[in-house]
Amino acid sequence: MKARPRSDLLLNFPICYHLHMKKEERLFKKLVERATNILILTHRGPDIDAFSSALLLKISLEEIYPKKKFALQAKQGPTIKLPRMKDVEIVDRLDSTGFNLIIVTDAGDMSLCASDADNISNDIQKIYIDHHDTFFNYVQGEVLINNNMSSAAEQVHELLRNVYGKRFKLDEDKAELVQYGIVSDTGRFLYDITTPNTHRVFADAKEITAIDLEDFAYRNSKFPREATTAVIKYLESLTIEKDMAYMYISREDLENNEELNKGASMARIFLKDKYLRFIQGVHWGFIIKPDMNTDNIWTASFRSTKGYQDVKLITEELGGGGHIYAAGVRIEANSLDEMLEKILKVCREHLEK
Repeated sequence: MKARPRSDLLLNFPICYHLHMKKEERLFKKLVERATNILILTHRGPDIDAFSSALLLKISLEEIYPKKKFALQAKQGPTIKLPRMKDVEIVDRLDSTGFNLIIVTDAGDMSLCASDADNISNDIQKIYIDHHDTFFNYVQGEVLINNNMSSAAEQVHELLRNVYGKRFKLDEDKAELVQYGIVSDTGRFLYDITTPNTHRVFADAKEITAIDLEDFAYRNSKFPREATTAVIKYLESLTIEKDMAYMYISREDLENNEELNKGASMARIFLKDKYLRFIQGVHWGFIIKPDMNTDNIWTASFRSTKGYQDVKLITEELGGGGHIYAAGVRIEANSLDEMLEKILKVCREHLEK
């Protein structure tokens, strides 16, 4: 993906994105109504909330605007079965050719979605629907809708309800997507990002159809069989310093092993959420993975236990962001050693505090 210059083709909106919500909602509606072909994207390594929010948005807008064309592209599918997954076009390369509006869910910047290998035009209007407490530098004409809700699914639900009123109707598929998105990103309502409104939105969806939370917890605790080799490789690198743990996988490992490369993203998702903080004496940490589509770019996913490290502060120092106990960053580095050095320098400063 090329750098994003300003373009005369973009609407001349001021670069100010924490507007009053009503203004953002009007702008969202105006842009959607003006567009004819709309591409929906979400972040790399999409989790359950990413897919739930993107699918909720797509199928809802298709019902409201039956004459418009909508597409949802992703490079991999979810780790569990979700309603309407047939609506997701699994691609090797994101491509905005033929579209005149892009809407991104669960991310606040295109750099979190696309790489240099993708074909995403700089001249297409973009709307970001996010819930992470992260600030990016936007080019003119881009729009951010973010009320720091529990999940992108809750944010999309509230946006559609506020903009379209009775035209936005929950059916069983959409109700399940709302519930899956919320329970996954709130840790089944355990995290501080859960609010009274989160419970109200979930309850409204549950009135229509109830997902099986016990079954969800069971299925969500598994990882795909094809990720097994990558999980083992990550664990070989496990390092513990005081109450911090970290793991990594090298670019050379992924370049030389197709099976490893295929399962690396899924393994990272599993380990950061289901393993990293559950080692005796460990309360926080991070996992590093190279971006195989962009040379010298690495991603680090951070997780922390409530009452311990504020990983959002750490990732913000490194140029990323997220939530207090779940955050991430993309860093340019010539090698794994350089990447580790950059991250550990900041982490060790916080270890001493």
